[in-house]
Amino acid sequence: MKKICLLSLGLLAAVSMSAQKATVKEAEKAFKGVNSYSSYQNAVKAITPAFSDAETSKDAQTYWIPGEAGFKLYDDMLGQKMIGKDVNLDDMGSALLDGYNYALKALAVDTVTDAKGKVKTKFSKKIVGAIASHHNDFANAGSAFWDSKNYPKAYEAFMAYVAIPGNKSLGEAAPKPLPDSIAAQMAYYAGLAAWQAEKLPEAASAFEKMMEIGYDDMAAYDYAYSVAYQMNDEARKLKYSQIAFDKFGTAKPDFLQRIISSYLAEKKYDEAMAILQKAIQTDPNNATYYYLTGVLYDDKGDKEKSQESFKKAVEIDPNNAMANFSYGTSLIQQYERLDEKTGEMSQAEYNKYRAETMNPLLKEAAQYLEKAYQLDNEMTNALTNLKIVYYNLNDGANLDRVEKLLL
Repeated sequence: MKKICLLSLGLLAAVSMSAQKATVKEAEKAFKGVNSYSSYQNAVKAITPAFSDAETSKDAQTYWIPGEAGFKLYDDMLGQKMIGKDVNLDDMGSALLDGYNYALKALAVDTVTDAKGKVKTKFSKKIVGAIASHHNDFANAGSAFWDSKNYPKAYEAFMAYVAIPGNKSLGEAAPKPLPDSIAAQMAYYAGLAAWQAEKLPEAASAFEKMMEIGYDDMAAYDYAYSVAYQMNDEARKLKYSQIAFDKFGTAKPDFLQRIISSYLAEKKYDEAMAILQKAIQTDPNNATYYYLTGVLYDDKGDKEKSQESFKKAVEIDPNNAMANFSYGTSLIQQYERLDEKTGEMSQAEYNKYRAETMNPLLKEAAQYLEKAYQLDNEMTNALTNLKIVYYNLNDGANLDRVEKLLL
C-alpha cells in the first residue's frame, strides 16, 4: 500500500510539472497571435503561473517568450506609426518596457549545464541583441510617456536608456556609453518623472545618478534637494547641498546655506564654522558668509558675535535683505536684554537710560528693518518687528502705517 501511495504522489508531481510546461507552450502560441497591447497583456496573464512554479520559474524560456513578444509588438507598432497609422504611444512604449523587463529576467537565468558540466547559454545572444538594438527607443518612449503624463513609465524608460550601456551582462554587444552630458540629462529627466509620480526614493536615486555623472543645471540640484526635503532625509539634504556647493561654489548662496542649516539642525557647530571660515578665507567680501556666520552664532546663543556678523554682512552688501532684517532684529534683542537689567533703577534713572541708551537701538533697528522690507516686500516678519519698534518708541504714525501694511 505504501508503495502505491508513493508512486501515486510521484505521478501527481510529474503531472503537475508537465502542466506548467504545457502552460508555457500554450502561452507561447498565444503570444504569436498578439496584435495589440491588450492581447499581449492577456497572453502575459496566461503565462504568469509559470513565473512562480519551481521548475519553469528557473527556465529562461519562460521569461523570454513574453520578452521577445514585447519587443516584436513594439516593432510592429513602430512600423505602423512610420507609415502614418494612428498608434497608441503609451501602449507602444509599454510593450517595449515589458519586453525589456522580461528579457532581463530571462538573461539572469539563461544557463544550461551539459553532460560534461559545462555551462552554456541558450537564449542570451538573442536577448542581448534585442535589448541593444532597441536602446535608443527607450529615450523616445520616455518622452512619449512624459507627454502623456504617464510619469511612472517615463521614469522607467529614461532610466533604462541610461542603464543599458553599462549593463555588464550584455557583454561586448552592449551599446556604446552615452556622452556624459546626455546620460546626466536623461537621469535628470528620470528624476523629474519619478518626482511627478510621487515616487520619492526613485526620484532620489535618479538625481543621484545625475549628480554622479555630472550635470550643469543648478536648478536640477534644487529639485534633488526638494525631494530629499520631502523625504525628511537629513543625510540626503546635506549630501546634495554639499555636491552642489562643491560644483557651483558661490554662484548660488542657497547651497551653502542649506549645508549650514543641516549642521545646525544636528548642532554640529564646529563643522559648520569650519566650512564658513574656509569660505570667508576664499572670498572675504561675500556678505552671505558673514550672514550665515551670524545665524550660526545666534543658534549657539552668542548674541553679541551674531550681531557683529550680521553688521559685517550689511556693511559688505547694504542691499542684502536678510542681513538687514537680521541685524535690525539683533538690535531689538539687544534693547530687550538691556531692558531686563533695569529692574533696580528708579523711574527717573530708567527714563534717562532708556532715552539715551535704549531708544537709539530701536531707532537704528527701524532703519534696517525698513530697508529689509523695501528690498523684499514679502518679508512680513520685518513689519512684525517694526511694530515692536514703533510701539516701544511711542511712534503712533509709523505704528499705524505698519499695521496697515500687514493687513
